[in-house]
Amino acid sequence: MMEYNASATKHLFWFVETRETARLLGNHTMDEVRQIVIDENLYQQKSESRLINEFGCIRNRLEALPEELRKMMITADINTGKLIAFIGCMASDKLLFDLMYDVYRQKVYLGEPGLSDADLNIFFKDKQDQNEKVAALTDTSVKKLKQVYCRYMIEAGLLTGKVTDKKIAKPYIDPDLRFALQRNAMDKYLAAITGEK
Repeated sequence: MMEYNASATKHLFWFVETRETARLLGNHTMDEVRQIVIDENLYQQKSESRLINEFGCIRNRLEALPEELRKMMITADINTGKLIAFIGCMASDKLLFDLMYDVYRQKVYLGEPGLSDADLNIFFKDKQDQNEKVAALTDTSVKKLKQVYCRYMIEAGLLTGKVTDKKIAKPYIDPDLRFALQRNAMDKYLAAITGEK
């Protein structure tokens, strides 16, 4: 069972890098890909430690996805690819998944226009009441997580506008993606982004 953590405060969405890493995994093992990333500075980071940190995050996201979705991310159109990358973020970050499933899904289902700061505050407050790890987060970490998660959603095409004025954008779900999620018992992830019950 995944535990809550705030590691996302240090991470970006990294779609291009995630897709390139997935492409390399077609012909290489994860350890070989790690070496290629380091040797070629594939993510164009200033230091090797940042490169390794970014690779670790991307690796977790890709390993949280079924192989079928990893392959689909490489060949799908960019919007579908971004949704798959976002599903990888959710599958490797329980707090993000809960935010999407408990708050975003409900908003889409009810046809509400936006995601407000109040919605985010209520979600984090509830989680802090329920979970010691979330309760231990500093206010700064919580603020940063809200920003990071909203930025992910904007990059994945699930929100539009600025981080301060967030409009919900119900995404188009390619039928191939829908079936792949259903085949891999990931219906909850589908529901989290479509608002379906």
